[in-house]
Order: sequence, then structure tokens, then C-alpha cells
Amino acid sequence: MLVGLVSAKGSPGVTTTALALASVWPRTALVLDADPFGGDVRAGLGGGDWPGSAGLAEAVADLRVVGIDEALRRRAHQPAPWAPPVLAGLGCVGQATALPWRRIGSELGGLHDADVVADCGRFAVADGVDDLLKCCNAVVLVTRSSLRAVRAASRVAPLLGQALGIPPGDPRLSVLVVASDEPYAAHEVAQACRTTLLGEVTDDPRGASVWSDGDRPGRWFRRSPLQRDAKRLAVKLTDLDARQWGAA
Repeated sequence: MLVGLVSAKGSPGVTTTALALASVWPRTALVLDADPFGGDVRAGLGGGDWPGSAGLAEAVADLRVVGIDEALRRRAHQPAPWAPPVLAGLGCVGQATALPWRRIGSELGGLHDADVVADCGRFAVADGVDDLLKCCNAVVLVTRSSLRAVRAASRVAPLLGQALGIPPGDPRLSVLVVASDEPYAAHEVAQACRTTLLGEVTDDPRGASVWSDGDRPGRWFRRSPLQRDAKRLAVKLTDLDARQWGAA
């Protein structure tokens, strides 16, 4: 299964959510940092200590001579014992348009022994990453519940649906609300976006710092609001995948 996470504006927590989801995924899962503006995983969770050869650009080069399984074995990196494996992102803005996103998505979506959660950053049709999103079993628009965030999400959601060929209300495209009720409830955000509501993630700075800043987790971490919410959402997403296969 390939799941794509995108945002409409600002920093709603896409990277943190992707890492949290993959860490509690019911099956083996890895995170793909596909942010076209360059990801922050190396500097955040990795603390800057990351193998120079472990990244998306290197994996794409490997695909010229080896299969996706071998490319991931070479290039995915587990930055901490509690973290999922990560295929780190691009080093600078502008590289995204040159990558074969459709092939990347097709290869990752066809993995038999692992699922992939892709952090695709802020959605923009011109960056080429929409070809990756078209290969996803599920695409999730991540937003906060402030007026500015909801306005941006409600404008992006129909553009996202049109680009991917997903009609309003189709569960393959859903919205995930971080910090609901500040001030809008999650169901109000979904209504504004004319999109299925996947669920909510609690604003949990202590738990989020493990993923965003590389803080070492304590015994409390597995029971943190962020990890509990992520586990519930991961189950919903894998159930959606099971229903799709059942319908097929």
C-alpha cells in the first residue's frame, strides 16, 4: 500500500504525522520523504547525522540497474531504534521536476513485503509529485483547524481531487485535522473541503518533538496522544486498502 500525505499551506505537521503513522503501522512500513521543496527528516529526526548515500536521489539512480527492493535495502535508513526506515528526501529545491515520479510510485505501490507512507509536502501541480500521488491507494490532506488553514485546504482539496481524478466524497482522498476545535471542529473542516474525514490528530508538542527534533522518547511515548491517534488512523487506512482489494 502507498499512502500520500500533503498539505495546503504552512506547516500543519505532515512529516511528523507520516513518521508517527509508519512507526505504528500494522504491517512493515517505511517513510518516503517526497517533499519537492526538500525534506527536513535528516535535520530533525536524523539530527544531521545521516549517511550521505541514503536518500531518494540515490535510490532513483539505483533503479537503473537493480529492482526497488534492492534499492530500498541500500538507501533506506533507520535513524533511531523507535523510528521506521526512511528514504530521505531531495537536497535542494528544483530537483523534484526531474524525477520519474510515476515510476517511483508504481514501484513502491507494488512492494509485497512493505507499505509506504509518503510525505509529499505542500501540494502544487507544477512540481511533478502529482504523478506519485496518482499511484497512491490513499491520499490524505493534512490541515490545522484555524481559519487560514481551513481556507487554504478548502481551495486545494478540489484541485487535488481534479488532478488525481478522485470525485468528492471518495474515501481515497480524505482530510486529516491536526488540533481540531481551534476553532473549527474536524467535521466542519471536512465539510468545507467537501472531502471525507479520515480523523484527527491531537496537538501533542511533547510527542511531536520525538519526530520533528529527534528528542529521545521515554516510557510515556507509546501512550502519548500523538502515537495513540496515529495507531487508530493507521488501522483505518489499512482497512481502506483491504476494502479496495475486496472490491476488486
